[in-house]
This record gives sequence, C-alpha cells and structure tokens, in this order.
Amino acid sequence: IVTCLDTLLMVPKLGKNACIVNLTVLFSAFFYGYMSLLEFGLGSFTSSVENQPRVYRERVSPEEIFNKLGEANFRRAYRMSSRTFHRLHRLLDPQLKKIFFPSRRKKSLRNNPSKYERSKYYIDTKIRLSIALRYFAGGSPYDSLLIHGVSRPSVYKSIWGVVDAVNQTEALNIKFPNHAEQREIARGFQGMSDAKFGNVVGAIDGILIWTVKPDLAWCKEIKCGEAKFKCYRKDKFGLNMQAICDDKLRFTYIDMRWPGSTSDYLAWVTSSLCRKLEDDDDILIDGATLVGDNAYVKKKYMAVPLKGQQSGYNDGYNFHQSQLRINIERAFGALVHRWAILRGPLLVPIAKVPPLVCCLCKLHNYLIDQQEQKPDKLELVTVQNLNNAVSFSNQVNRSNESMVSLSGEDNIPVDLLNGGDHAQDIGESDRRAETSVTPM
Repeated sequence: IVTCLDTLLMVPKLGKNACIVNLTVLFSAFFYGYMSLLEFGLGSFTSSVENQPRVYRERVSPEEIFNKLGEANFRRAYRMSSRTFHRLHRLLDPQLKKIFFPSRRKKSLRNNPSKYERSKYYIDTKIRLSIALRYFAGGSPYDSLLIHGVSRPSVYKSIWGVVDAVNQTEALNIKFPNHAEQREIARGFQGMSDAKFGNVVGAIDGILIWTVKPDLAWCKEIKCGEAKFKCYRKDKFGLNMQAICDDKLRFTYIDMRWPGSTSDYLAWVTSSLCRKLEDDDDILIDGATLVGDNAYVKKKYMAVPLKGQQSGYNDGYNFHQSQLRINIERAFGALVHRWAILRGPLLVPIAKVPPLVCCLCKLHNYLIDQQEQKPDKLELVTVQNLNNAVSFSNQVNRSNESMVSLSGEDNIPVDLLNGGDHAQDIGESDRRAETSVTPM
C-alpha cells in the first residue's frame, strides 16, 4: 500500500502511463500473494480456529449455590449467613451498578437492568459479590471461574470492583468514635477488666500485612528500596498497618503507609490520628486513654506497660493492662481467620494492598455489627487446632531429632526467641515519655 502511494506521488515525474504500469504490477503481486497465503497459511489457521470448541458458560447464582451448600456450609464458605449476604448486597448494590454498568446517558441503564440482562455477557452484581467474598475467604479464582460460570478476567474484575464498592460506600467507613461512642466503649472495656479500668477507649498495635516482594521498577518510582519492605523479625515482605480496635474487636482506626521494616513507634507518631491527639485535647473524653505495648511510649493518651517489673503492684498493673491490650491481638486474629487470603502473601501489586486490606477491615466491622461468626468462637476453634498441632509436634520431636532447640517441659523453641530488633529506625533513647505517671 505504501509503495502504491509512492507511485501515485511520482505521477508528475514518471508520467501517467508509467505509473499505471507500475500500479498494475503491484496489484497483481498483491493479489497472487494474498491468494497463496489464503490457500497455504491463512486457510489452515482459520480452519484450526473453527475446529476449536466454543466455550459456553452458564451463570450460577448465589441462590443456587446456597441451595446446594445449605446454611452451615454457606456460612463457612462466605463467612456470613445467606441473610447477611443479601443485606450486604443491598448495601453495595448502588455502587456495584455504577462500577459494572457505567453509562453517560441522562437516563442511565443502571435503572433498567433488563437491557443488560438480555446480553449473554451479563454478570449479575450478586455473582460479582459472591466471587469476591470467596476470594477474600481464601478461595482460588479458578474455583470461582468453574462454580459461577464466568471467565478468568471477569473473576479479577469482580474482585477489584467489589473492593472499590466497599471503599466507596459511606456506611462502611471506619471512623474514630465520638465522645458518646467513647463512653460506651469505655464501659465495655471496664466490664472486661478485673481491675475495672474505666477510661480505656481503644487498644492499639501494629500488624505486618504479608505481601510478595515488591517490583523493583515500582520501588524506583517511589524512591524506596526493596529491602525497606522486608520485616527481618518475621523474614517477610509487607506493609506495617497500625490499627485501633474497641471492646467488640471492631477497627476504629487503621493507617497503612509505611513499609514492613518500619517500627510501630515510627508508624504511629507519623500517623494523622497521632498528630490530632497531640494538637487537640478534645479528640478524647476527659481522662480517656489508649492501651498499647512497649513499642509505644507513655503519653497522656497512651498507657503502656511498666518496664522491668517482676512483682508488686506495678507488675499487677502490667497484668491488668495486658487484659485490655490483648483485644487488638484478638482483632487481628479474627481478621486473618475470617479472610484467609491474609494468611499467606498477598499476590497483588503493593499499590493495591492498602485498598484491599481496608476493604477487608470494613467487612470485618460489618460482620461484627451483624453478629456474624463471633471472634470468641473462632478463637476457641483456633486454640483447639493449635493444641492438636502441638501434640502432634511433640510426638514427632520424641521420635526424631528436632531442628530447633527446645527448652523445658513446654518445648519452648528458644532459638526463635529474640529473633530481631524491633527498634531499628528509632532507638529506645530517642523515644521520650511525657510523664512518669501512667494515664491509668
């Protein structure tokens, strides 16, 4: 084609007759070449494509899955009852329709889904939500492909569409409690405390969100080395998430902006809530405090354990403080137990980890509000499973030489104790407490 155009441009120089002859030769060569390709190359290619069987997928709705699984198995597979599933779908449906059925028309097709339903490519928003929840619960995307009758790209599009819908739904937002809510939380913590501490409004700690090794090109773009994302205490790559929970194990604040090598102290003092608590005394009710471990420092709003106490009243204070502080550990355990994708490294780009984990925390809060799968029961099952695993491990250790040095009757792996320094970025001497008096 390019040669033909060049020939036409040469008409004034070569003359009209010469150009016609050249064009005739070119078109003849093109025609015979095309016929040869059609006979020997293209023909065999098209015939092989036509011989491949076309895949026809039949959509399977969550109602059909529920009828096959039954209520008990549905609850285990989706981490919620069928009734709660439909409630969640009604809550997310407006955002799901905006994401999966976009339209710029004045009269949006979102208000008339029947036009979409007539298409053979139509996937209902309930199916989209079902696919995402199974993925969050630890299911394989290929299982969702087979069960729901959708393509592999549709599975991933459904997952991230639901993540966006959850994060865009205002009713699911994670908000730090107001004064009235803080008083209710303090009463809840007081009921859990043997010492009757009545001024605790939240428990704080950090958790490593396990991810794959970040991409080198992305690290160069944000000017942060790959090694910064590795937590050497746990020998894993990931992000540091700071979180605060209430007495019911609901997350009231989360912050995830630092790589895994960052200490909890640095991640906390650079967070937006910490700056607000430092600058504004009206954030908390009078005398209220958070409870944390020794990764944090004592403040007027932060109660931490007293160091070096082995007996006496101070040691008793540490015990009762840990009774309330352990709630954040229980919240993390319930979150990871409920959404099993957090048990292993997240196989997604680092940039997508914060919105994904934020979505999981919001769903965690929603299910607690709906009284789905109480974390106490989940913890009991986990403890029973761990006890069984320890018993089996002890039998193995008696029969074979252990790779880890064990100490005492409880078989404590002493080689794994003190496996890393938790204060690498900001040393203990640089962590200043405002007062020697504890806020509790």
